[in-house]
Amino acid sequence: MELLLKVSDGLKAFVIAVGRVAAWIALVLILVILFDVITRYMKGSDWIHNYPGLQDFFHAIDPYASSTKLQELEWHLHGALFLLCLGYAYLKDAHVRIELLRDNFSLRLRAWVEMAGIVLGLLFYCYVVITYGFDFAERAFVRNEGSSAMTGLPQRWIIKSFLPIGFFLLALAGLSVLLRCLVFLFGPPHLRDEAGGFLEPKELLEDEGATIDEIVAEERR
Repeated sequence: MELLLKVSDGLKAFVIAVGRVAAWIALVLILVILFDVITRYMKGSDWIHNYPGLQDFFHAIDPYASSTKLQELEWHLHGALFLLCLGYAYLKDAHVRIELLRDNFSLRLRAWVEMAGIVLGLLFYCYVVITYGFDFAERAFVRNEGSSAMTGLPQRWIIKSFLPIGFFLLALAGLSVLLRCLVFLFGPPHLRDEAGGFLEPKELLEDEGATIDEIVAEERR
């Protein structure tokens, strides 16, 4: 059982590390949106005709950073961010749940429900998406698929490959939680407390905020 817990911790650490690195995509996405908005505004302004050098600059970058390319890059980045952080969000228990029911379950019942959901739902669905997602990306690569827009981004297989990758990470997160549930249900007592942390009810944000305020106030004293 200790080995199962170590494997679970290893999977969890890997998925969380990927999620934390992928979170930086949000910053890149913000910069791309800002650049797109600013350049579109400047290109449409009359005063830009007074600055030939600036006009030449925009003409030079237009083939590489047209508004169509930038807008497609925005949803590419958004899709990659979402898919790479799916597993991270699950391990942080950030996905939507029916708290009205779950919070009234005992920890053992939560573990059984979690295991059933992982085996019958999450892992099966991840298998389907990974299998067809790989074929989806492979066909795009073989056909050299690009954007349907004349000035859009090429190499559509890159963003499509994030679909199986993201669900593979989600499957690893599911396996991590599944192993913890097994240890909690069938492991020795000294491992159950460590394994059952994921099953504990989430604290209200108001309570967490109050706790943080109390800590800050205490430090100031």
